[in-house]
Formats: sequence, C-alpha cells, structure tokens
Amino acid sequence: MKFAIIALLATLATASAQAVDCLVTPSDPSCASYVLPDATIKTDLDSLCTQMPYMPGCSLYKSCQASSKTDQWCTPFSLLADVCAVDMPMMRDCKNYTALCNGNSTKPEICTKAPMIDSFPTTKNASALVIDICTEMDMAGCERCPKPKPGAYAADCDTLGTYAILCKAMPDMHQCSTWKSMCSASSSTPGLSFQSSEYCAAGVGSPDMNPPAMRMFFHGGFSDYVLFETWVPRNLSQYVGTWFALFFITLIYQAIAAYHADLEAQWVEQAVNESDVSSKSGSSVPLTGSASRSILSHWVHLWRQPWTMTEAKQNFIRAVFTFVETTLGYALMLVTMTFNVPLFFAVIMGLTVGSVVFSRQRAMVSGRGTGNANSGNSGCAGCG
Repeated sequence: MKFAIIALLATLATASAQAVDCLVTPSDPSCASYVLPDATIKTDLDSLCTQMPYMPGCSLYKSCQASSKTDQWCTPFSLLADVCAVDMPMMRDCKNYTALCNGNSTKPEICTKAPMIDSFPTTKNASALVIDICTEMDMAGCERCPKPKPGAYAADCDTLGTYAILCKAMPDMHQCSTWKSMCSASSSTPGLSFQSSEYCAAGVGSPDMNPPAMRMFFHGGFSDYVLFETWVPRNLSQYVGTWFALFFITLIYQAIAAYHADLEAQWVEQAVNESDVSSKSGSSVPLTGSASRSILSHWVHLWRQPWTMTEAKQNFIRAVFTFVETTLGYALMLVTMTFNVPLFFAVIMGLTVGSVVFSRQRAMVSGRGTGNANSGNSGCAGCG
C-alpha cells in the first residue's frame, strides 16, 4: 500500500514538473501549438480599446465586431497583434501577446499563423498622415478627424478609417504610400492579404468608406461627386438618372437664356418706340448734351437719371434672370469639370439640343434687332 502511494505521488510530481506555463516559457517545445484562449484575447482587446479607442487596431476590431466578419484579419489573435506587435507593445494588456510572440526566437505557431497585417500603421503614424493630408488639402473625410490639441499623442478619431477614405479618394498622394503597402496583394502570410477589405477595395463596405476618387482626367465609371457631397451615383440606375437630370437642367438653362434674350429685345423695342413718339412730339430731351461728350460722361449722365417705374421693374427682372442664368451656367461648368465622359456629354448634348429647340426664339430676337436698326428707314419699329 505504501509503495502504491509513493508511486502515485511520484507520478503527480513528475506531471507537475512537466506542466509548462507557455506565457512564461513560450519557447518550450511543448508550447508550439499553444493558443491563447479567445476569452483572454477579447478581455485584452476590450481593455486596450477602452483606454485608446482611436488606435488603428481598435478601429479594425470594432469593424470586425459590427459585421461579424470571418476574414483572416478579423481573427482575435491577429487583431491583438495589430495593436501589440508594433504599435503598443508596452501597454499592460499587451503582456500576454508580448510574452508569447515578442522577443523570442522560438514562438508558438499562432504567432506566425495569425500575425499583424503587413505595413499596418501605428497610431501615431496614422494620425500624422491624416493630419498632413488634411493640412495640405481639406478633402471630404477630413471632418472625421479634427486636428488634435498640442501635446496630444494622436488624433482622437477613427484614424485608420479616415486614412483609408482619404487615400481611396486620392491614392497618388505621397502620404498614401503606407496605405498602398498595407493594401498590396502580396502578404507574408497566406490568406492575410488586406487588399479585399473595406479599407482598401473600391465598392466594399458602406458608402462612407467609398468616396469618389478625384481624377483630373477624362474617365468613365459611376462614382463621382455631382455638385453636392450627397449626389454620388453608385449604380447604373442612379447614373442614368443623373445623366438625364443634367441633360434637362441644361435644356432649362437654354430656355431661360433664350427667354431672357427675347425679353431684352422686347424692352429695347419698347424703348425705341417710346423714343420715336417723343421725337415726333418734340418732347424728348437729349441725354448726350453735345456731340463731343465722351462715352464715360454719357454713362455718368445716364446713371444720374432717376429710374422710371418701368425701368425699375425691368431691372429687377433682369437681375433675377442674370442670377439664375449665371448660377446654372457655372454649375454646369463644374459638372463638366468632373471629367466624367458621359456626364460631360450630358451637358454638351443639352446645349446642342437646346440650340435647335430654341432656334426660332433666337431668330425672333435677331429679327427684332435688325428691325430696330432699320426702323428709321422703314418707319416701322420692330418690323423684320
């Protein structure tokens, strides 16, 4: 009986001696297949992201949680690596990751199977890049990350998401070299390529994560800002609707311009008729004063004359038409400056069709002008 008890105690002692704490000695051969429990990883991530929610790793962690993603970069240990491998290894809640994967030549397999994303930016680096871009150019997306106060460690915002939005819009900015490396197709770990994520791929994720790219050359495609931040066609039906909307807006612009020109011609005709009547009755008062009066002096003399009720009404209408025409004209010019080929030709086609549709109206204006010019010979003002 004594021998049995002694043997049992010896066995337990041997087993106890052989049990290895992989967080203490991760290089032990028995720790090669060790995996940190998901509950422990979640506790560490929750604590880290409560303290510094603006870390890029925490932005990714939040995105993965919100969409219940199963991508390789959303595995718990890989998310922990994004925070602890390079960015914040000295934080208290990174101690488990650091003990396993940092500073040891022999590491558990999980360290290489679920590492951090290649070229993943640190908190300070992502914040500095966003601030640099938004200082250089106030783009759509910059409002997401206000400039940090002096002495602050980093911008208190979603720096990873904002950096991705800015670089998707203008990928050729020199500040986007880190983004390009992070989003490259190659990865040191098979299956961990970040290229297909919403932070890299066009059209993936919410509309906020897919701003139109600013391309200063003629191009096709759906996604372009059309005058307003919220007017961005993102599919074929929206794009076709935008095309016809711009076409008809251009037709309306042509109609307003033709109507304004016709109205101005009518007012000139009325003024000529009134002048003829005044001349015949001998009640007209010459405005020029003398043949030698300069044009500028003549203008000053005209400005000094009080407006009649008819002139006041005409000038009010003239101002309204000028405001509307100018606004529409410059708005259509800005549409052509998107360099989107189909939208460019929506404006051109509107102008072309409008010139034909309102050709008779413009001919009437020309006819009135000719009639006014010849009214002294024909005795019929406005006859053309």
